[in-house]
Amino acid sequence: MFNVVVVGHGVCTHAERVSRERYSSERALAALNNELRAANVSLGRKNRELEVSKKDQENKTNARLALREQQMIAAQTASREKSNFLAAATHDLRQPMHALNLFLQAVAEAIRHGEFAQAERLIDECGRSSVILARLLNAVLDLSRLESGRVMPRYHVFDVRQIVEEAAAQLRPSAMSRGVELRLRLPKDDIVCVRSDAHWLGRAVANLVSNAIKYADQNKSSKPTVIVGVVRSATRARIDVLDNGIGIPADYFDAIFQPFFQVDNPDQDRDKGLGLGLSIVNAVVSMLDQHRIELKSTEGRGSRFSLEMPLCGASPDAPSARAPARSEAAEAAQLNGRYVLLVEDDGLVRASTEALLSQWGVLYDSVASFEEFEDILGDIERFPDLIITDFRLRDAKTAREVAKLGAAKFGRPCPCLVVTGEPAASIVPLACEQDVLSKPVSPADLRRGILGLLAHECTATATT
Repeated sequence: MFNVVVVGHGVCTHAERVSRERYSSERALAALNNELRAANVSLGRKNRELEVSKKDQENKTNARLALREQQMIAAQTASREKSNFLAAATHDLRQPMHALNLFLQAVAEAIRHGEFAQAERLIDECGRSSVILARLLNAVLDLSRLESGRVMPRYHVFDVRQIVEEAAAQLRPSAMSRGVELRLRLPKDDIVCVRSDAHWLGRAVANLVSNAIKYADQNKSSKPTVIVGVVRSATRARIDVLDNGIGIPADYFDAIFQPFFQVDNPDQDRDKGLGLGLSIVNAVVSMLDQHRIELKSTEGRGSRFSLEMPLCGASPDAPSARAPARSEAAEAAQLNGRYVLLVEDDGLVRASTEALLSQWGVLYDSVASFEEFEDILGDIERFPDLIITDFRLRDAKTAREVAKLGAAKFGRPCPCLVVTGEPAASIVPLACEQDVLSKPVSPADLRRGILGLLAHECTATATT
């Protein structure tokens, strides 16, 4: 019995030990299984996150590739449009230049043969070609500056009726010569104040009115008419330019705002414009805040262009004084005997300006550099009425140095007329009465610029 008990106790002890070891092993295995399942869940989540991240990265890569492709297409389109614009501009600039050269040669031949009446007629044609060339070049430069973003609008509050009246006064002779009646419909009692850039808005209005006059339909039974009106609402003002001309097909509504595009002008008749007027209008409207242009037209019946802008309070800024209009003979008489200092480093420009001043009876001294200007100041005995100077001269000198040296020499500032190819917005104030004319400048504009500064100087002298 004792042996049985001992053996039984040993067997039971061994069985207990085996059972406990098995239980511990099963618990450890269950713990490992749980850890493995948790690891599998974590790995699955990380795989999903990796897939999402991979997809996001692919989307970003595709988006970058698409953006790069769009930028490349946009750059190619802009380059192609610029090339087309330059090609068209070069073609149109060459035409009047070619005609001018031929006319000048014909003038020389006519004078050589003693045909002075023919020479005078040819010189008139030279002037016409020169005017077309200058107008086209200025329009191309204006459009280029507007589209490049280098023009900063100068906002102020003014009565919009004023620029409409000025545009009408400027273009009425052209309308009369074409048999077009130009009418104004303006509010008579209330002023219509807007906040805008008077210069560029005036250019846009003048371009629209000029365009309407040029495309008047002379074949209609009714008289060709252009109506320019001003309408105001609670918050907006609108300038309408209406005509009963040839109208514009709906397919051309976008194209007419592209440079050099003209409806019904296959022969490129320059009397019908240059094809840049509406492009400049569109660029001006895009530049000015809260300005909008709208077109309504019916082919064969006429068109209406509407310019909208923000309405302002009823207190316009004080307008600058304007010299009264004079005839060319009266303007020339005002210049006779005046004394001018001319500073111009370009030989051709200097010679042509000297010739024009001589014809107007203006006394002048002319120099080609700042150093020559400095030398001549020691010899002159009369205070000049005006200094005419280019803005950028040799040796990094500018009109600012010219004005400062003149003021130091004479003891007081002398009016300066800056005639330059630089953008007007880049001209640094000269600390004296000044005006800026952009080359090419017509003789009439040069004469008016001189008279404007002389008139201001006389007013200032009388006041003091």
